[in-house]
Amino acid sequence: MDLSIISRTGGPVLFWRGPDFDRLDLTGPVVANWVNKGVGLFGDYDLGPDFTLFVPLPAGLHWRELVAILSVLLADGRVVLGTDRSPAPDGDFHAFVPLGHQDDEQLADAEEVFVYNPPALALSTPVDADFIDVNSAIRAYPDVTPRRLQSTGTLIVGGQELQWSDSPNDSRSGILVSNSTPGPDEWATFLGHLLRGGESVLANGMDEARIADLASSLGEVRGRLGVWTK
Repeated sequence: MDLSIISRTGGPVLFWRGPDFDRLDLTGPVVANWVNKGVGLFGDYDLGPDFTLFVPLPAGLHWRELVAILSVLLADGRVVLGTDRSPAPDGDFHAFVPLGHQDDEQLADAEEVFVYNPPALALSTPVDADFIDVNSAIRAYPDVTPRRLQSTGTLIVGGQELQWSDSPNDSRSGILVSNSTPGPDEWATFLGHLLRGGESVLANGMDEARIADLASSLGEVRGRLGVWTK
């Protein structure tokens, strides 16, 4: 898998819904452009097989974190996902966190800490020079990359390496709805669906009834990811 399908997919493929009615609908080409920009940003920090990005997901999966994850995975890097209680990876690593978590203890040994401002359209992140303002910095990179991108990166969730590029070829059909962060066994389905141009609703801090209403208004729901109230 790479960006070849999604970059030619018309219409929104990622419907982001966050707290306080924060919202953003991204088309396939726009998602691809953001991923390419992420490759450029991390490329300045030696993105490749020896590059590890720790994404602790302290507030649940955000669309900017998803872009960062794809940027590293498609450029042969390593992504370690966790929670706000997960220990940092062994060895050298960089970290990617929302504003307010840049000083978390688990990030003390990070080579660089990339900090994003969560509001969907925020253009900058108010951090000091010890941290990298993702919202501002990433916009300086081109929408395309000369790198050959493919699904050669490594994804670690809960200490286990996932075969994240293994998903059914029909995985683009239907609407995939994720209530915040997909479970460890759901990442292959989620990323395969998105990269094949399937429509996904990614919600964080949104009322479950509103998530369900939005998903049903878009079309047939293929499945639900993440933790839902039973």
